[in-house]
Amino acid sequence: MADLFQIGLSGIYSSQAKLSTTSHNIANISTEGYSRQSVVSETAGAERYGDYFIGTGSIVAGVERAYDQFAFTENNLNTSNLGYATETYEQNNQMDMLLSDESTSITQPVLEVFESISGVADNPNMLESRTVFLESAGNMVSQYNRLYENLEIQYSNINNDIVNSAQTINQLADNISSLNQQISSLLGSGNASNTNDLFDQRDKAINELSEFVDVSAVTTDNGMMNVYIGSGQALVMGSDVLTLTTVNGDPDPARKELALTNGDHISLINGERLGGKLSALFETRNNDLERAFNQIGQNVIGLTHSINEQQKEGLTLEGEIGTDLFNDVNSQDSMESRVLAHNDGLGEALLTVRIDDLSSLTADEFDLVVDDYQVATASSPETITFTSTNRTTGETSTSTVDMSVSQRLEIPNSGISVGIDSITSLSAGKEFTLRPTRLAAQEVTLQHKDVAKVVTADSEIKTVASSDNTGTAVLRTNSILGNTLDLGEDNLFVTINITAIDATTGEVSYDVLDTNGTAISSLSGTTTPDLLTGKATFAFAGVEVEMISGSLATNDTFTLNYNETGDGDNRNIMKMADLQTQKIMNNNKATFADVYNGMLSEVGAKTANADISMQSATILQSQSYDRIQALSGVNMDEEVANLLQFQQHYSVATRVISVASELFDTILQVAR
Repeated sequence: MADLFQIGLSGIYSSQAKLSTTSHNIANISTEGYSRQSVVSETAGAERYGDYFIGTGSIVAGVERAYDQFAFTENNLNTSNLGYATETYEQNNQMDMLLSDESTSITQPVLEVFESISGVADNPNMLESRTVFLESAGNMVSQYNRLYENLEIQYSNINNDIVNSAQTINQLADNISSLNQQISSLLGSGNASNTNDLFDQRDKAINELSEFVDVSAVTTDNGMMNVYIGSGQALVMGSDVLTLTTVNGDPDPARKELALTNGDHISLINGERLGGKLSALFETRNNDLERAFNQIGQNVIGLTHSINEQQKEGLTLEGEIGTDLFNDVNSQDSMESRVLAHNDGLGEALLTVRIDDLSSLTADEFDLVVDDYQVATASSPETITFTSTNRTTGETSTSTVDMSVSQRLEIPNSGISVGIDSITSLSAGKEFTLRPTRLAAQEVTLQHKDVAKVVTADSEIKTVASSDNTGTAVLRTNSILGNTLDLGEDNLFVTINITAIDATTGEVSYDVLDTNGTAISSLSGTTTPDLLTGKATFAFAGVEVEMISGSLATNDTFTLNYNETGDGDNRNIMKMADLQTQKIMNNNKATFADVYNGMLSEVGAKTANADISMQSATILQSQSYDRIQALSGVNMDEEVANLLQFQQHYSVATRVISVASELFDTILQVAR
């Protein structure tokens, strides 16, 4: 007959295990990531008595946790999407508030500049109105500088977040690896039930990891879990861990990038493809924030360069040709700062980027790659073949520069050209990054506050190209020296006539014609355009005329008109005031205000879309979390009911032992 004592004891053991597990559940009801556990009981088998079998009680087969692999994977995916959406919204919202807030936006300072210009136009001889204009211009410059600084702070903070996120990911990876080893060790020793809490801890670490990156987890036969991030990069392989590190970007060291290190081997990875919070940080920095730098730069270059150029079209109170009011956007330092050379070991060259055409200027950046470089020989000139790629549109262009003819490369549809200042050595594959407008808001300065240098009057001598010219050259009176040619009332203009252009040297021969079209022999001369800048200077009779853009053709003519100015002349300052409403930018389709407002609309739309995405991601993540909790979470009412039930089971099991004891005593009494 079956042993009642053993059967009772098995019931006690089983009930005791269930009571302990239920108590464990209750104790961890507030523990994040804890999965409800339950005891699995099995029959202990049976003993044969003749033609029948009698059971021998129960045994505890193990302790299981409530777990669903699909729900776990889905929640990790939704957590990653929420991390991405939240970070995207927060970063774009910060940028949107910075650009649109009255205290930081440049809209009002620019408006005040043009209002003060109108004040000068109304009272060109009043020094007070000029002072107001210069003060407004200084305030505008300061606002551009502050706006750049604030964007740079956000840029720096994103870089710091990338570094901190990488450190957190490494800590989580180390934790997962440690848990893998503990789980494998326990499973190897046959203590599978003791791994439940470790499984929960590992799942929690993986879920925390999914906030930063997309995660794919694969369980191996020994209970370990391999973890892959992003598009499949291994992070944890059993007990082995790869380290996520940050490195300085190439060619921009201020642009932090990520790499996976395994011993001495380092592999760069694309942060934008990692998913989660990290992907949002990279995308915001690389696409939205850097574009904001470029768009603000495009705006300030267009505004200040236009005013500078108009300054040079008139006369100061001192009777001199006007000079730059703001910094020269094509100073050597500015042009050099627009080019970044990649650290690829394929040679060195000093390249510069010049702003040539405001209407074609965009906020785009360009990749420039050397396809071929040939040094000069006795029979052939030095040549370089470049391929440029617009990073925004993907448009590519390949051009070959003959260094004996020109040291300048035109980038199509960009409003810029690249100067090849010097070459140390070059090999095919050498890369450069062109950022024409990136630093403009940081570099902008007010050159002076001398009210006498504010140009209101039209220039004394205006240079006008003939409509019949076949060349594209634009000439401008650069300076008027002492003892200038007296055009007088009977000789109101002279004409520069291009007579010949040497095809080999590029030397330009010209005559100076009087009002009647007769060459003034003493004023004929030659000039040679600079190979690097493409500019040439015509100097005669105390007048210096500069070719500021384009190219000359034989028989092109340019007339120098005499302009008798006097007090109260405001023609030049009126033209400067008109710049506010002229569609100078974006292929002559936008004003300065349109460019800035377009940027505001673009950032605002991205912020609104990011907000919608964040709300949707929040709902999906909440739903997937609720599904896990419905399956794995601890329900207090259910656990209390189980506690009472298992308590009764325990009591009944002890009663079985009591019955067995009583029966045994009865047998002993009969035997006496």
